[in-house]
Amino acid sequence: MAKAIYSIKICLLQSQLKITAKDKNALQDVCLFIVTLYTKPWLECTMAVKAPNQDLSFLKALKEYEKVDATISKASISKFIRHLWYLCEETVILSLFDEEVDTKTKTKIINNLNRDESSDSSKRYVPSKEEITQNLFDMTLDDFVTQRSKRFLSRLQIDDSFLREDVSSWGDNPAFLEARRRLSRLKVVNDTAERAVKLMQDYNGLITAEEEQNQFLLRCVQEHRNLYPDCKKTTLKRSYPNSLLL
Repeated sequence: MAKAIYSIKICLLQSQLKITAKDKNALQDVCLFIVTLYTKPWLECTMAVKAPNQDLSFLKALKEYEKVDATISKASISKFIRHLWYLCEETVILSLFDEEVDTKTKTKIINNLNRDESSDSSKRYVPSKEEITQNLFDMTLDDFVTQRSKRFLSRLQIDDSFLREDVSSWGDNPAFLEARRRLSRLKVVNDTAERAVKLMQDYNGLITAEEEQNQFLLRCVQEHRNLYPDCKKTTLKRSYPNSLLL
């Protein structure tokens, strides 16, 4: 998103900059894409209950954007299909708590909870080229639902008794309301985890390239964390009782 904001700033300040007509058109194309498609998904990307529906809807929107700019559409789809972490049998059940998912779709999701598991049930959805070009707009959230979907709620020890009630009555169902309250606090963290892994990889290579030294460094870090689990003065005083810094 930082690059996107940077592109918008350049576009707004184009009268004060010397840019070619080609670069100007490219910037305008990027800004149009950001404003019309990218902003809303980016702002809501940390909300787990919205992730399944948002991922599928955004993928469809990217394909539809082909009518506006085929180059951006193709590049965006190629990038986004690597990040459909929440389009799988277990996490798709989060859609039941998304207010943007209509009652009809939620009812279909409930009906499919007794469907047999697919052979690749543990994997996230990665669309093939054929699906993107032919079947994407026919796909709905309930297509991902099977018996395995209920496991997500059981993992979080959530009472799923509301699943036996009509969707229209969930607004007054204590079990559903409690489940929605708990799940609304879930955050999408896969991008954060990826950035942490990349940061650690860069950090390892920066200090030493020797594996033995890397392992020693990690042990030192772990020992330091055990000694100083937080930055409170009481913690530091236990290790340095006579420190003048305190």
